[in-house]
Amino acid sequence: MSETGPDLRIDRPAETVPQLVVRRVRQAILEGTLSPGRRLTERELMELTGVSRTSIREAVRHLQALGLVEMSGRKGVRVAVLGSDDVRQLYEVRAALESEAASLFVQRATDTEILELVKLTRPGKSDDDQLSSIYHFDELLLAGARNALLASTLAPLHARIHALRRLSLTIPGRRERSEQEYRDLVAAITDRDADRAAQLARQHVDAAKDAALAAIAKLEEERASGA
Repeated sequence: MSETGPDLRIDRPAETVPQLVVRRVRQAILEGTLSPGRRLTERELMELTGVSRTSIREAVRHLQALGLVEMSGRKGVRVAVLGSDDVRQLYEVRAALESEAASLFVQRATDTEILELVKLTRPGKSDDDQLSSIYHFDELLLAGARNALLASTLAPLHARIHALRRLSLTIPGRRERSEQEYRDLVAAITDRDADRAAQLARQHVDAAKDAALAAIAKLEEERASGA
């Protein structure tokens, strides 16, 4: 024991149990393991994760706040199913905020952060690697913009948008166009052209919205026909 008293400090884990559940469920949604409309009861989530009912309930509340799950009857939730109107509104808000984030990134990011964006947009990635790169691209863009309020507003939108990306990339040619849009955006950022970066960011989001709407329409048609 030291002269100042015993050391009773406890190393706190980086994440709580509910936070771990949120991360695992969110990742499963992004990977497509848990598809839109998939029903999840408390009992199933407890069995899948091996954690208590209390932790599951707290995690579900956070997932609902992120818009990743929604209520499904009295006994559980389901992975959120976004309709065309939901998608349109989501991307309209994203276009306004993300174009501003791109402009602020140009003005405030370091050269090292810009180089990181360049690395993330290099061609030749698999679908999973591309999705992972996009996820990190969004994180780095918000970090470099250095606006905490903008980041906290966009973060929950990104959670819902990432869940749509795997679906929208099924539209023929969308993956290739998306990769080029990101490379064009990074070129404008590298040139430190804030206005051009904002314009390209908005154009990218508009194109992504069209692809997402097309994918949702196709999915709704398949459901209606019983496919």
